[in-house]
Amino acid sequence: MNHGSIDRSSPTSRTDLQSNTVSTPITYRDVLMDRYKLIYDWVPESSPRVLDIGCGNGNFTKWLTGKAPDVVGLDHNVSQVTEAIASFDGISGVAASAEDLPFPTSTFDAVIMSDVLEHLDNPGNALQEALRVLSDDGVLITSLPNTGPLAVLDGDNIVNRFVWMISRLRIPKSRGTDGAPRHFYDGFVFRKHRHFGKREIEEMLNGAGLIERHFYGGGLLWPLCYLLEKVLEVFFKKSLVRSDYRILRRIRALDLRTGMGKWSYNLIVAIRKAGITQRETQS
Repeated sequence: MNHGSIDRSSPTSRTDLQSNTVSTPITYRDVLMDRYKLIYDWVPESSPRVLDIGCGNGNFTKWLTGKAPDVVGLDHNVSQVTEAIASFDGISGVAASAEDLPFPTSTFDAVIMSDVLEHLDNPGNALQEALRVLSDDGVLITSLPNTGPLAVLDGDNIVNRFVWMISRLRIPKSRGTDGAPRHFYDGFVFRKHRHFGKREIEEMLNGAGLIERHFYGGGLLWPLCYLLEKVLEVFFKKSLVRSDYRILRRIRALDLRTGMGKWSYNLIVAIRKAGITQRETQS
């Protein structure tokens, strides 16, 4: 696979991510912080090949070139992959499903899944696929929303459920160019933004992988800042990806480090293939 090219060797799938707009906000193109900084720090220095599943526009993927000479970004969205390889040197792009990776077994020394599993219909399948393409001494790192009391503050679920309720009311709006009646948020489908606990991750691994390291982070401020970003995106048309809410994101980064243990909003885990003797540590 050549750098700067897109491989479409596996068909894209609507089940891969929740929407075509899921991607890394522009803030993290310039500043490595929050969960992305922690994930980056956990990638071993001696990782010749790294796969970033759900790479989106590549704003985080490009940082991984500082850890490995061969970085592959994978996303179901062809336009996002195109943007990633056009924007950054040293990145190969693959348009494919996270649940059916187009790579041979044991291809990568590190696999990243940053906020991906919660968008999938079959997250367990995606974890198994990630382990399959991971080398025997490699590491799989994933970040995801944690279960617990703060899950009720999930900005995606709060805003999207409100939009769904509006769609059910069928409030009229101006007719289309064809004269047909229209309603606010016609056709909107609510898909729950899922949360996972450490035990659920272990169950999905089904003995094929072991959690070597885990981190709980993000207290009350983290989800509240994201909720504000989501409100601005949906109701004021301020793109969450294109808008540089740097102050809000710095607050989230600080709050990540002052989490609430198992009650925290975020969970990050590092996973090794089963059979590799490791002692689990918590950061």
